[in-house]
Amino acid sequence: PRRIYGGTLPAAPPMTDVSLREFFDQAMLAAGLAQGDGSCVSDVWISAEKQFAFVEVRSIAEANNAMQLDGITLYGTPLRINRPHDYVPPGALTDPAIAAAQGMGGVPPGGATNLPQLMQITKKSRRVHVGNLPISVPLTPQQLRTFVAGVMQQMFLTVKPGDPVIDSFVSTDGKFGFVEMRTIQEASNALSMTGVELMGRAIRVGRPADYVTPTDDTVKMCMGTGILGTPGDAGVEAFAAPPLGHEPDLSKATRVVIIKNMLSQAELGDENECKEIAEDTIEKCQADFGVVTGILIVRAEREAVDSALVGKCLVEFADVDSARKAAVGLNRVKFDDRVVETDFYGEQEMQLLKAFFPEQPQPAGQAALPPPA
Repeated sequence: PRRIYGGTLPAAPPMTDVSLREFFDQAMLAAGLAQGDGSCVSDVWISAEKQFAFVEVRSIAEANNAMQLDGITLYGTPLRINRPHDYVPPGALTDPAIAAAQGMGGVPPGGATNLPQLMQITKKSRRVHVGNLPISVPLTPQQLRTFVAGVMQQMFLTVKPGDPVIDSFVSTDGKFGFVEMRTIQEASNALSMTGVELMGRAIRVGRPADYVTPTDDTVKMCMGTGILGTPGDAGVEAFAAPPLGHEPDLSKATRVVIIKNMLSQAELGDENECKEIAEDTIEKCQADFGVVTGILIVRAEREAVDSALVGKCLVEFADVDSARKAAVGLNRVKFDDRVVETDFYGEQEMQLLKAFFPEQPQPAGQAALPPPA
């Protein structure tokens, strides 16, 4: 009920999330349609071709008021302001976010006061991008939602009974979509669906470009609300689900992420193949997570190097936050027929390893350190 569709965006200059947010805030304020102080826009999504967007405002009343902006001009182009095609009038259904938490034991007595705010804060941590959707038969948001929910339950990726999906969106060309999960843990679990076939096509499930790793403060605020979905969270203990696999311990995060099961034995034995994989890994990590300052693929045992590291890929980031994003975003992603696992590795130990493998090139400006004395 709080989302607005904005169509016929101007072709020039290209719109950004920030510029569209500022425009809507100013327009709502100038027309006397905003209620309360501060920004009334809580989220913005713009299509890849920059032709339309969805704007989420902080209240249902402001979403209703925004309909009066239909026809407002932006850089000389009249905008089409309307309800999204999946709009559900307030009261027609219980708020799925609140129902998902409350109905499944997700909110302790008296703990629901800030639930809508917490759901908004964690929204970018609970969404997943679903790519390579079938385009021969157009897929609706409801069909995508039903499919994802069904697969999640079949693969034992849910953490408590009920529908794990609370919202879905499919791009106009039908090639990709976004799915919002009810818990942060189920969003992480959903990454395991990569490779599942939908109408003959293997879907790819990953983190959206605007993914936000939950901070320690966010985790503390969400404890007991059912939003985390981790063992011990409200509603989770009562549902005995099978083990969901390895998860990196974010409380022990460093700047170095160790990736297991990424390379096959054949790839490890091919120097050129390892070099290409290292280059691809740097490109992927820098595009999705942050600046990479070092990378090592441990191909063979060397004196003073732990044999357990053989076959692993270690990626060093410029900061811990980027490493956290990478550890979460890459964990349980499929490479060919292998499911990788991620964890963290000591920063000082990484520097020592660089010295033991001086022949491996490092990212620009990151030369290997000399061997330790």
